[in-house]
Amino acid sequence: MTRAPAVLAAVLVGAVLALLQSSCRSWRDPEAQLAIGRFDTTEVEQPLTLFRGTLPIDSVRDLGTLHFDIWKIESEDYPREIRLMARVFDSSGNFITHLAPPVVPTQERWLRLQETLGRRTVPIGDFTVREFGEGDSARGYKIVLALDYSGSMRGVLDAMEDGARTFIGMKYPADELAVATFTTSLDVKVPFERDRQRLLATFEQVRRRNFGGYSSVYDGLIGATRLFDTIGTTEQPRVLVCFTDGDENASREDARVLFEEATKRRVRIFPIGFGYVRDDLLEYVAAQTGGRFYRVTSRKELLEVFAEIYRSLRYYYLVRYRPPTFAGLHIVDLFLQPRAGDTTLTARGSYDKSDINPWAQLNDAFNKMITFDYNKATLRPEAIPIIEEVADQLERYERVWLEVRGHTDDIGGIEFNQRLSEERAKAVVRALIERGIDSVRLRPRGMGMLYPLVPNTSEENRAKNRRTEFVIIRR
Repeated sequence: MTRAPAVLAAVLVGAVLALLQSSCRSWRDPEAQLAIGRFDTTEVEQPLTLFRGTLPIDSVRDLGTLHFDIWKIESEDYPREIRLMARVFDSSGNFITHLAPPVVPTQERWLRLQETLGRRTVPIGDFTVREFGEGDSARGYKIVLALDYSGSMRGVLDAMEDGARTFIGMKYPADELAVATFTTSLDVKVPFERDRQRLLATFEQVRRRNFGGYSSVYDGLIGATRLFDTIGTTEQPRVLVCFTDGDENASREDARVLFEEATKRRVRIFPIGFGYVRDDLLEYVAAQTGGRFYRVTSRKELLEVFAEIYRSLRYYYLVRYRPPTFAGLHIVDLFLQPRAGDTTLTARGSYDKSDINPWAQLNDAFNKMITFDYNKATLRPEAIPIIEEVADQLERYERVWLEVRGHTDDIGGIEFNQRLSEERAKAVVRALIERGIDSVRLRPRGMGMLYPLVPNTSEENRAKNRRTEFVIIRR
């Protein structure tokens, strides 16, 4: 009998600790979102080279010291156009200039461009390159600097504010910059302003306001993205730079909403993660919006990255081309010969146009279908590229299972159309299995004639209804 109070006390303490622990996590558990599988945006982890100055190619003595990278990729105009921002640095961090028009013709330096799409590689025969520098910045940028002011950032508060001063101090005259902080809500410290001195003065007056508490990283960044609504036009480039330790524990929205809001407003997101934070979702959003994710572990690195981002917005080689259509991961390789007869440099980047993505949910249906001839369950030639795209995505997202649903038009009886729809679903499943997908992850299901995509009022509409579609049933 004497043990009962002690046991009850232990149970209560355990319950309280569990409640406290759960209260420090987002209601949209990041681990649940990560469970979908691998969604790395690059195949190769490239070393970080920070921008420190410029140097013309004719002044480079040792080409073996050069580093070539694709800094970021803008893909929101896919499939009409892709824009790559490429850079060349020496070992001291000097951006190498005079490698493209308007200084030298593209063909003299930029040898070729290609995309790898699943198991095939496609050469890009027609692409343009142009060098951009400080003199091309007359149009200016609209920039929001968003700082995580949650209590977990107390140890780096001084460094974070020094970084903000550095960033503001580098502002070009044509740029408009706003500064905001976030905990569980967004606090606009300085609205959009062009005058650098006013920016600094206003920031100093209010910089310590509303510091501490829980952190809503996704909600804060969504709010910061919506600040661009106050400036109207989308003609000037829009950039969101944020600094956070990724300690998400209070957001009501998630990475999917952040991506949608940023894409709608054409905002490039540049998150800087402090410490050893591993926020793959935020990194994915950055890459998909045409930004870049950085990780820093010291005050020195933080200040350097703030400067790196701002300088790199001005100095880059812009590569433009029309991409091949492929619903999956596009791996881009760019080949450059800095001087005639010298070693060729290769840069790699990627962008993702998959139907499956890190925030895909159960019962999500693909926005693509395979259609069939009348009274047939045989795959047509145009179905093969779709099959290959789906197989590529399932290889990358290893925990996703799909249901393949077959459909028919309204010609014929119910039993006949039920069997025909099942055969159509099985034909697609067989094709995926032939491409290496485990049959356990695929479930064929016939839906008969009961779920038309469009009314069966014409032959054109009936052709659309003779289809299969894909639905996520496990992730």
